[in-house]
Amino acid sequence: MTEPPATLEDRRRHVVEIAAQVLATDGPHGLSLRRIATLAGGSTQLVYTLFGGKPGLGDALYAEGFRRLAASMSTAVDVAPPPGDPERLLALGRGYRAFALAEPAFFSVMFGRAIPGFTPARPTRAAGRAATFGQVVTAARECLAAGTLVADDAEELARACWVTAHGLAALEVSGLLAVDDVDAFADVVLRAPVEAHRAR
Repeated sequence: MTEPPATLEDRRRHVVEIAAQVLATDGPHGLSLRRIATLAGGSTQLVYTLFGGKPGLGDALYAEGFRRLAASMSTAVDVAPPPGDPERLLALGRGYRAFALAEPAFFSVMFGRAIPGFTPARPTRAAGRAATFGQVVTAARECLAAGTLVADDAEELARACWVTAHGLAALEVSGLLAVDDVDAFADVVLRAPVEAHRAR
């Protein structure tokens, strides 16, 4: 028999992982506190003790989603060319898309209304943005410093890349991207804001 997690933080991670599995298999509507608590080997009181209820669990799932998104983006950029090369911005966009396709349920919690009435806490939103959009801002700054791209502001450039990647991912996850070769189309789309800022 598997030993229960020892520390409070371990128990929180354990329950979030169970909730993530339920989210992946049954979607957001399967996220009942009773079911999650049962799978975690406790009562609904366990979820209240660890998270303060469903909103707290939703916040933890939101944070976990952004952790996974940040990891996907980091992995993609790790094999990209050195800092200052615009290909790093493309790699981050590909990492964003890869996460969305691999984790559509998390994507719906983070960017949709998958959990009715749920609004992530402001610090959770800020941390998620810093860990993900922050990577894009860093890559944009490196390109501007290297002179490989030109823009008035690194955040403006990063925002154009971010919005492009998000729009592409959202349409694809929703099944609304009706093109024959999705990968080729995605590459063209992700390149658009980068090419628009190429140094001439």
